[in-house]
Amino acid sequence: MVGRNKLDALELKSARLEKEWRVTIQVPTGGVRVLLDAIEGRIPLVQGAYDKCLFVREQGYQQFRALEGSYAGAEGTIQTTKISEIVLLIPQNENILSDVFETVFTFGVQEEPTISVEEVWGSRSKDLDDKDNPNRYWNRADADELHGEARADPDARAQEDD
Repeated sequence: MVGRNKLDALELKSARLEKEWRVTIQVPTGGVRVLLDAIEGRIPLVQGAYDKCLFVREQGYQQFRALEGSYAGAEGTIQTTKISEIVLLIPQNENILSDVFETVFTFGVQEEPTISVEEVWGSRSKDLDDKDNPNRYWNRADADELHGEARADPDARAQEDD
């Protein structure tokens, strides 16, 4: 296994590694879309030539018991709710991390959101000249499926109006 301190000097043909923070936010499933929209409009989620890059894990659950001092008060029951996780990779920049937290606390539905921050290494393509590679999505018969579903970008519309 390559040690963390050796990854700075690791030479890869196809990619380079960058230190970044992985922020994982657990969100009741019903609150995901509003929080995603807020994050996308406020946090630069850039990976190479792409932005608005994030990952959503669905189909989990969270349990908790409200204690005295919470909005619900001491309910005396254990609550279970469907949860999704929003995963962001951001530069190791305290201002951006602060913006993530402020966005979650402003637009999230929870009083006590579960947010974790981890230092990780992320890969970035070296922009290889491999446009003819038969494995790239655009060269495959299932390109539309692999490229995903499109939705309007409100930021793009706002820029057009300027």
